[in-house]
Amino acid sequence: MLLYWKGCMSRYRTKSIVKSVEKILSYLNINYITLEDEGCCGSILYRTGQIKDAIKITEKNIEKLKSLRIKEIITSCPGCFRTMLKDYSNYYNIPFQVYHFSQFLLKFKEKLKLKELNATVTYHDPCHLGRHMGVYEEPREIIKLVPKLKFIEMKYNRNKALCCGYGGGVRSVYPEVAIEVSKNIVNEIDNNIDFIITSCPFCKYSLSSNRVNVLDISELIAMVLE
Repeated sequence: MLLYWKGCMSRYRTKSIVKSVEKILSYLNINYITLEDEGCCGSILYRTGQIKDAIKITEKNIEKLKSLRIKEIITSCPGCFRTMLKDYSNYYNIPFQVYHFSQFLLKFKEKLKLKELNATVTYHDPCHLGRHMGVYEEPREIIKLVPKLKFIEMKYNRNKALCCGYGGGVRSVYPEVAIEVSKNIVNEIDNNIDFIITSCPFCKYSLSSNRVNVLDISELIAMVLE
């Protein structure tokens, strides 16, 4: 059984990401389920050192997923991806595989029929997806599938990419710092860039508060499906 784990941010703040992922899964005729009572993966608790509470959530989630006989999980949130694959494994033997949506989607690239998009884009590497989990190339390969799209790397990319400022609880505790960090990223962007593409709902939410249009990679692909 395949589960699409939406993540808190996409469920409540960046709902267009959920719509885009589900549109793509439907296009590819992939059978999957979602959870009405999904809850939190525990990422913020792990990241802010509240380990005992994080482990309680981990135990609850693993038992729920076991009962549903989930074998594969896809998520568009790097925080959920890192937490469920890496942090959970530090304490338990997890009975399922976890993929970021960009990794999963790349398996079906031959089935994607995409329209041309005359635009210039760049890509922002999310911290949890890149430096934490080493996923750099899959999102770029997905972006480059779009015909006529011009792709330009950011000055700081891959393991040198700048944090969007919203992860690890920073946005909640130091909102002014988070906003300033996101502005610094946007200020590095060439004025000819039409869209910043990212693979994280937190990054999308952070960077969208500035002068540029920001798309999650799922939104980009959903937009150009034939």
